[in-house]
Amino acid sequence: MSSTSRPLSLFIPTTWSQQQQQQSSSSNTRPSSIQSTSSSIALNSPSWSNLSFDQISLYARRASNSSISILTTHQSEQEEKRRKRQRDKVQQVVNGFTHILLLSLNDCSLGFYRISDHIHRKVPRIVDTKKQLQQSKAKVDIAISDIQDVRKNVCDIERIESFYNINKMIESSINILKNSKK
Repeated sequence: MSSTSRPLSLFIPTTWSQQQQQQSSSSNTRPSSIQSTSSSIALNSPSWSNLSFDQISLYARRASNSSISILTTHQSEQEEKRRKRQRDKVQQVVNGFTHILLLSLNDCSLGFYRISDHIHRKVPRIVDTKKQLQQSKAKVDIAISDIQDVRKNVCDIERIESFYNINKMIESSINILKNSKK
């Protein structure tokens, strides 16, 4: 650092010190009791970067105002980040509900599809089986009626007298043959 450097100007922008010099030169209407002696010395002192206690308090006010605005900006940024996080979380929840809704609706439609597919695959087989069963039942009914007719006819034949006589003759001839062989 050279001897003409201003150590406090690192912390205080030069535009502020220039504005303060312009204000102090234009507003020398202060009473002498308000002006400090150090301010007049400070104006001529190169090591203090033309600073006075009044300027320091002005710089302090400006710094506090700028820190408040920075704090406000920081708070508004934090608020914006918080709102963005909330929006993101709400969007995630909405996406989740939408996904669940679509899955549930899809499950219903998938269930209806499975029922429809089952009907289209199984019902024709069931109908064919039912037709075959009806045909088989018709054949069995015909066979049952035929058997009943034959049984009735056989019963009727047993009641015919000539067949009864033939039957008695056959029995007597069998008995005669048995006796003759003895």
